[in-house]
Amino acid sequence: MAKIEEISKSSNQSKEKQLKSTSSQPKYSFAAQSFFKGSNNITTYFLSFSNTFQCVASQSIQTWLLSDDGHIYTSGGDYVLDLTPGGFYVQLAKFNSNSKSQIWTIDTTNNKIQNQGTGNYLDTDTSNICVVVPLNGNATQKWKTFRKAPIQTGNWGYFQSKQMDSNNDYWAMSVLNSSTSYGTTVVMNKVQAKSINQIWQMTSDGHILSRLDGNLVLDIGPSINGSTTNYYLNTNVYKANNLKQQWGINENNQIFNQYYPNLCIGFIGQLGVDSTVNCVLAQPTSNTDINFQWITNPTYSLNEIVNEEPLPFPAYTSGDLLASYQYLSSDATYGHTEDIRSFYTSISVNLQSLLLKVTNATCPSSIHSTEDFLNVQNQIETELTYAINVRLVFDNYSDFYGKLFSQGSTNLTNLANLINVDMSSDQVVNGNSADAIYSIFYILISEIPVGGSMIANLGASIVAIGDVSEGSASNSSTYQVTLSQLYDHLNANFENQMTNAETMKNTILQDWGMMSKTYGLCFLPTNDPSSLNMNGLNFQKISDVASTAYQTAMIQMLLPTNYQIYFTPTGYYAPNVSGDYSYTDSTGTYIMATTEDFYSYPPKALTDKLWNNGVSKKELFTSAYGWNLGTSVTYYNIKDSHLGIFKLSFPTVKNFTGVPMQFVMISNGDNLGTFQVKTHSAGLASIDYHSGALGHHYYDIAVTDINGNKVANFTVDNNLEALEGTYVSIKTDSLVVQPGYVVGNPTCIQGSYADEFAASILIPIYKSN
Repeated sequence: MAKIEEISKSSNQSKEKQLKSTSSQPKYSFAAQSFFKGSNNITTYFLSFSNTFQCVASQSIQTWLLSDDGHIYTSGGDYVLDLTPGGFYVQLAKFNSNSKSQIWTIDTTNNKIQNQGTGNYLDTDTSNICVVVPLNGNATQKWKTFRKAPIQTGNWGYFQSKQMDSNNDYWAMSVLNSSTSYGTTVVMNKVQAKSINQIWQMTSDGHILSRLDGNLVLDIGPSINGSTTNYYLNTNVYKANNLKQQWGINENNQIFNQYYPNLCIGFIGQLGVDSTVNCVLAQPTSNTDINFQWITNPTYSLNEIVNEEPLPFPAYTSGDLLASYQYLSSDATYGHTEDIRSFYTSISVNLQSLLLKVTNATCPSSIHSTEDFLNVQNQIETELTYAINVRLVFDNYSDFYGKLFSQGSTNLTNLANLINVDMSSDQVVNGNSADAIYSIFYILISEIPVGGSMIANLGASIVAIGDVSEGSASNSSTYQVTLSQLYDHLNANFENQMTNAETMKNTILQDWGMMSKTYGLCFLPTNDPSSLNMNGLNFQKISDVASTAYQTAMIQMLLPTNYQIYFTPTGYYAPNVSGDYSYTDSTGTYIMATTEDFYSYPPKALTDKLWNNGVSKKELFTSAYGWNLGTSVTYYNIKDSHLGIFKLSFPTVKNFTGVPMQFVMISNGDNLGTFQVKTHSAGLASIDYHSGALGHHYYDIAVTDINGNKVANFTVDNNLEALEGTYVSIKTDSLVVQPGYVVGNPTCIQGSYADEFAASILIPIYKSN
């Protein structure tokens, strides 16, 4: 019987990366495929789980994390595989170090998964529900386990059809006319820059979220001609526990529906010919039906490569093969080494010179087999050719990344001066280094779909390898830091990413399989989503777009230190101010001004950096996506109607995750209301309530996700002093955060007695790694 380590063991050629964990045990990604092929002897099933935490065999590939001590975690590390009371069914549960029913043995020789609590084996019943029963010899009790690179969730990108048009252009799923209305048809459009209606995000629970709006997701539309197996696709509001809105990607690159697992997304019509090509949900004619096969762009292809089983270089251990290898190594390096492969990762070595020496070498008389010499010579020539191209890819990325951050200190200082921020102060700012980098990738792929996706492919993989190597239980990318320490923190993040890039490059250069596959990506057509072929890319344009995106990310971090949003509900007077710092929608008027004076607006030089660089007014003023400004409620010159609003505070919960949330606000046992928070958006508790007399008044807030799962609980302290606006904060020791989430430092802004506006507090919530 093989041990757990046989799945997660390290290679002497390539050091395995350990995934982040919520315990001290390192974890390794893997998947389990059942030998059972269904009643048709065709269908492939994988170990998975349902929304009720019950474990099942599903057609969706589920990535798990396996620890060396035998615990099998969900991909987020929040739950482990366990047994229900009685030891029959399999479920997800919280980690319990004292529970043997949570420990499993993977037998890779006999393809069994055994529970240590009962000694029985993982199996499935006739409904594909996972159970644990004594050994019986059935195919349902046999599992093939293998390392699996996780499907990228939580990142923005395109779903492109593998089928190209007659001009070899890619087409992608798109929301018709960029409409945010629910029920809008989903169609195929050619991949184009600045087409936000083509950008989607697959969430961890399988929703496909549109970038057009926080709660807009892909859904099954009306039946085609009354069919029960053919449907149009449209958009809809994100719903709880609705399998029709949940999707998976199978091993054939088909996107299937969780409610109708035999139906997959395809399209009707001819790309580039028909005026409208509708996306549909239907039965593919075969597993290779190209109209039903999809590519995610970016593909994050390097993630898959570095997560595969290591494949060592051909070994030369004796005879003329060893002698040939040692001779070629010594000759090419002028006697410095008899192991030329050890030079592949050395930045001081010119591999092109080594290649020239190896190519021109002739077989010495001391080596009797010319055939052996030529075999080794050809292999080393091939390896050096591959290594040169791999190094060039990473050198180009490092050059891009270095230029992006080369003026970091100057840019940060200039922005701080523009926003009027004291960079020597101890004021705390929130940030998420991974979010900042991914926001740059998002802008790149939306502005430059071809070159941008290439940089995102590399960059996201480099970020991922950094997450893997840290092995921390906390979400290290989320941080709270004082302004005086901000530059040092950002510089440290920059250095870490450069180190991560070097680590990934060296990992690939030390493994024959990884190096071969990475080299193959270097010669794909540049418009292929997996391509690393940088020939002909406009790096100046890529750098310009990325620099603008990075500048915007810095503004997102600094702006809340001196500015907030003043919101006046529809029907009440608001000043008619410049559109540079105001926004109006059906809910009311939003004005951006300093935290101390709602008539002190940002300078034009600052707003020009926003609106001239493509920042969405709706997103900034409503604190959506990367923006997180506190929101104060004010009624300006009609104070008599709302006398005492300065006594109040209006909490805003900022949801940085891909799952909708809601929060309930309670005061003295009275439920003040339930407030919805879209994905990647902010929810404001804008409700009238009585503040009471001077002193502390507490408001308990409970945050849950759309499925009713707890996220966080905390108490807002509304402290009113005489002739002053309210001071607002989170009550000490009141914060309780559920596993899988991180609550950032709240942005707290005092209300104004003189100007009659309420206090504001914004509480950011992130998904932990």
